[in-house]
Amino acid sequence: MSSETDAKLEAAPAPTDTAAAPIDASPAATAAAEPAVPTTEIDLSALINAEDILNMPEGLGYLHAIGLDYGWGFTSTMQWVLEHVHVYSGLGWGGSVVATAFLLRAVMFYPQLQSLRFNAVMQRMRRDPRSNEAIRLVQQGFQDGNMEVRQKGQVLNKMLRQEYGVSNWGIVWGFMQIPFTFGLFRTVSGMTHIPVPSLESAGYLWFTDLTTTDPYFVLPAAGTALMMAAVAINSKYAPPKQKKMLKPMMYIFGTVGFIGTTFLSSAVNLMTVALGASTLLTAMVLDVTPIRRALGLPLQSDIPPPRTIRATASYEAPRAAAAAAAAAPTTTTPTAGANPAAAAAEPSAQPSMREQLTASLNDMKKGFSDSVSNYTGTYQGTDAEKAERKRKDMLRKLEEMRRQQERDEFERKYKGKK
Repeated sequence: MSSETDAKLEAAPAPTDTAAAPIDASPAATAAAEPAVPTTEIDLSALINAEDILNMPEGLGYLHAIGLDYGWGFTSTMQWVLEHVHVYSGLGWGGSVVATAFLLRAVMFYPQLQSLRFNAVMQRMRRDPRSNEAIRLVQQGFQDGNMEVRQKGQVLNKMLRQEYGVSNWGIVWGFMQIPFTFGLFRTVSGMTHIPVPSLESAGYLWFTDLTTTDPYFVLPAAGTALMMAAVAINSKYAPPKQKKMLKPMMYIFGTVGFIGTTFLSSAVNLMTVALGASTLLTAMVLDVTPIRRALGLPLQSDIPPPRTIRATASYEAPRAAAAAAAAAPTTTTPTAGANPAAAAAEPSAQPSMREQLTASLNDMKKGFSDSVSNYTGTYQGTDAEKAERKRKDMLRKLEEMRRQQERDEFERKYKGKK
């Protein structure tokens, strides 16, 4: 009997202790039990990895496949050109960058030629006395705040542009290559930042790794020197005012450009050297006299020399001149036996480096302002002219206030108005 009872007790299920493990059915507990990020059946690590990039064939669309995507625009256009040059020419990435830079300069030869022709027509128009009169009227109207005089100058400038056949869109030819050059720069720079694996062995000589900077700074120096040489050749045919403006600009931007490019990769500097070499080659070709004559470009002999005006007297206001003449002591003229060299030659102080730099910057700003005035027929004015105009406006307002006070005083005194 006891054995049967023991068997029933062993077969019976054990009672559950509900008090020890209570069930929490609150929403907070249910939310905490769920995972924070829902699981998916896609393994992201299986999509692409470093080994897949290394083994990926460098065909059309390779740069886009590894992450170089700039949408639509000039950068994507230059990426498409660079990739096609690399695939169809069989060159490495270094050679493809150089070939693309030369190809870009070749395509931009026609816009450059149109820009030079446009500048030649503008130079002929500037030599017209009516052009100087138009600029003078615009500047005078700006300084005096006289809109009528300013509009006369603008109408005269518009008439001259129609007579010489100068279009307002002609200035666009000179800026057409800038977005494509910047697009190529962005493409090459993006390739070094991904980086494209084969760029690490696509260089030459001492810069075998195109993703790193040039350790000897030879490429930045070469690119800067080539660009400065091209600017020096092109400045021979510039008008005197622009030539005076280009000289300080060449040294300032050359120094800044060299310092800035030393921090860039060798691939970008190789592109700069290729662009500089192609630009210098184009400048040397267009410097040949028979070629310039055949293309209808002005020769160096056609550019008039700058006019030199000897300053024999300086302008003074009538009241200031009379006061200075009355206060000045009477002097006698030197006799024939006097030594004129001892009295005439006083050593003049040489301007400091800061004064020379300030004068050069002011000349650059003045030349740029004159160029914009000739192209557009408008005038913004220099800082000195703006200050003078502000001073005249202030004097005009003070004079109006003085007259108004005199009228008020007259009315109060004689008409009994308060």
